[in-house]
Order: sequence, then C-alpha cells, then structure tokens
Amino acid sequence: MKLQRIKNVIISGIQINTYAIFEDRVYPIIEPTMFLAHMSQKNSKESVRAYGNDLLKFFRELSEVNGTSGILGQDFRDVTDNEMNVYLNAYLRRKHGLKLKSINRHIATLRSFYDFAYSYGWIAERKNFSFLVRTDEVKTSELEGISKQLTLEYMSKDDLKTLLESVPTNNFFNCKRDQLTLMLGYYANFRTHELVHPNNLRVRDLEELITLDERGIPSITKPMKIYGKGNKIRSVRVWPELIQPLYEFLKMAKRIGAKQLMCKQDSKPLTTQGHGTKVFRKAVITLQLKGELSADEAGLWKFRHYHGLRKCYATNAVTYCYKEGYDKRTFVTQWMGHSDYSTTEIYIYFEALLNHRTLINNEIDMNKMLKDYQLKDFAK
Repeated sequence: MKLQRIKNVIISGIQINTYAIFEDRVYPIIEPTMFLAHMSQKNSKESVRAYGNDLLKFFRELSEVNGTSGILGQDFRDVTDNEMNVYLNAYLRRKHGLKLKSINRHIATLRSFYDFAYSYGWIAERKNFSFLVRTDEVKTSELEGISKQLTLEYMSKDDLKTLLESVPTNNFFNCKRDQLTLMLGYYANFRTHELVHPNNLRVRDLEELITLDERGIPSITKPMKIYGKGNKIRSVRVWPELIQPLYEFLKMAKRIGAKQLMCKQDSKPLTTQGHGTKVFRKAVITLQLKGELSADEAGLWKFRHYHGLRKCYATNAVTYCYKEGYDKRTFVTQWMGHSDYSTTEIYIYFEALLNHRTLINNEIDMNKMLKDYQLKDFAK
C-alpha cells in the first residue's frame, strides 16, 4: 500500500493535482482517495500529502488485521471508539513513537475523513470518536483545547448573515429554503439529519405553531418539538430571528402543496440526511470564491461546519438564560436534548470566556467538565 501523486484529475469540471492511496499498483482505495481529491480543491500540495500520509498509516493498519499487528476491524466503517483510541495510543504513540503534536494532526485528519465519509453516505451514522490520548501533555492543555475549538467554531450573527448572503441565488425557491436550513441550525439547534425527519417541520404542525396578531405579524409562543436520535423528542425555544423567515417560506411550501417544509420545488420532501452539511459547505465555497476574505478568515471558514450552528445555539442559549434569570443547566440541557447537564457545562464555560463573564467559585467542576469533554460525544 502506498501514497502516490496523480495529476490532471477532473473534479466537477475542475482540473486538479492530488494524491491517491493504492492498495496495489493498479487500484486506488476509493474512499480515502476521494477525500484527498476533495481536500486538494482547497488545500496546498503539502497539506494534502500530510493528510494522505496520515490516512496511509490508518489504512495500512486496517489491512494488517489478519496479521499479528492488526488492532482495527478490516473495514473503516466498523471501527469502534475503543479501537480508535487503541490505534492512537498503541499504534501511533507506542509503535511509531509519534509526538502529541503529530497525533493531534492525525486526529484532525481522521475526524475530517469520517465527516466526509458521512456526508457522502459511505457510513450510515456520523462517527463521534472520543480520540482519547492519555498523557500528561494532553491534560495540561485540555482547557485551552476546549477554548480553541469552540472559539474557532463559534459564529456571530454577523457571521451567519455573511453565510446566508453566500447561499447560491440561481433558484429563488431553493435559495430561500437553503437560507432557512442554515437558520434552523443557528436559531433552533437542528442537526442536519433532523431537517428531513418525517416528523419534523411538517407544514400542518408549523401552521398550528405559528400565530398571527391583528397586524398579521407571526409569532411562536410555544416550544417547537424536534424528533432527534432514536426518535427522542426535545422541546426547543425558537429564537425570534427565525420566525419571519420561517413563516415566509412556509407560505411558499403551502402554495405548492408540500407536506414537509424541507421540500423540492415539485413539493416532494427532501430525503438527504446531509442536506444541511451540503448547504453549509456550498455557501462557504461561494463565500471563498468572492475573494473578499483574508487568509485567516478563509482558514476559519474551512474549519467550520453545519453542526457548529447547533453549538452556537447552545452558547447563545446560556447568554439568554443569564439575561432572563433562567437556570442554565435545566433549560439549555432540555433545549439541546443533552442526556444530562454535564455537557451543558462546557457551553457555560465557553460562554463565560466569550463574554468575559466571571464564573463564581464552584459554579463548574473543571476537572469533571474536562473528563466529560473527553468521554462524551461532544459533536452530537
């Protein structure tokens, strides 16, 4: 198995140079090769080669499962969280002696690869590996790691406005739908697959949820019910900024006889679970093509993703609870559908950093929060 440079590949009508991982001299391994081609469209040759070398190590270990050194399942789709952590610690750390910095780069590569695999339908459910590397070096930097990750992912309302303005406008109906798709993540904490769940965003339910005053101005006074993972239902507070756009597109959906808000122009419901992810990425690509971003801003948008909109909701919900005098752990935990309040405490901590808020003594058990951050599927 080897990594090989290939030139003049045509992707979506664009000619690029990229890398491929070959299992033998003839046939490339499709999934990592497609991922590298995707990354080649927006990254330097050196960066893509680094991604390729990281994946080469990973897929070599997958292929060695029948030998004495294999520690992973043979198919990348079947790798468990425990196996991934064994790979990081036993294979990269001990066998190859990689430094923490290099292991963190591998983690970033693997996270991006599995997100890409999910968005293209190669795996049925998003992988939320904990990526635990048990070293003192990790422990001393964990708080900084939480802060850095959330700071990079956090989008202000101005950032959202910029993103909404970058949604392709060649089709008015699709443009308004896709703008609403992004707003549903930011203002109502929808996951991408929840947008197309048959029990969510039904036209008849939204008609009952939205009320009009004597001036015809829409409002939502009741929580919106969202069917999430395993059909678990959570009740979500909808931010006011979403109501008017939601009402306007609801009228468009009704005019074409649609039963679901997330629909095509022929009224048929959308079924692609990664719709939100694709809308977000297309908007980012359009934003980058405008040529108005600095190098740092362009790099920041590359890091962001649709699920980050939900994290923004959680952070902003903490601020709202401070303002209204609500209990943060109770309400944010409920709105987000967290299994317990320990995940919410991560957002309480970050909101305090973001808004220069001083947390009172013992308001958060930092050691417990760090442990929960490591062990929980924080991307959910």
